[in-house]
Amino acid sequence: MYAYISGTLEGVTENYIIVDNQGIGYQICVSAQTITSLPAKGSQVQIFTEFVVSENTGVTLYGFLSQEEKDTFLLLNTVSGVGPKAALAILSVLTPRDLRFAIISEDEKEITRANGVGPKAARRIILELKDKVDIISEDGFDISSSSGASEIMASDDVLLALTSLGYSASEALRAINSVVGASDMDQSVLLKEALKKLAL
Repeated sequence: MYAYISGTLEGVTENYIIVDNQGIGYQICVSAQTITSLPAKGSQVQIFTEFVVSENTGVTLYGFLSQEEKDTFLLLNTVSGVGPKAALAILSVLTPRDLRFAIISEDEKEITRANGVGPKAARRIILELKDKVDIISEDGFDISSSSGASEIMASDDVLLALTSLGYSASEALRAINSVVGASDMDQSVLLKEALKKLAL
């Protein structure tokens, strides 16, 4: 119904913001990450929006600072049993990119950091979305494609070494993916470079 709303940021609460557009104040539910990224009250903002009608919550307007966050919200809502509230809770603790890493690395624990999202829901999200997400590395390498995934995920020894050191699977995969030229590196060199990334 509304693709986005531009206007003056008039109010910020723990769960929603109020944006004034030509004298009309729109109450928009947003994630915690969106709230922390907002400019000061009185600033002009553009909020991407999704209008949701639900039997449980009635009519609600959800908002996002980027189209990517909105697209991730919509994707999460395609998962059976995951509604707008859970999707927003997930986006409150994970960026869209971090969520994709968690899904591809099958890191249930990372997803269950979201309030109200248990292991069962996390497993369902991973199962239903694993073939629908993609991640492009810093050197343009698509780790979710059949060739990309096989090469970087073939670094199972590096992944295992990092997780044995206490890093989560998604943290380890994110570090490996951030190493430029990772697909051509010797495993020991890749491990050292990934550890440097994790130490930053």
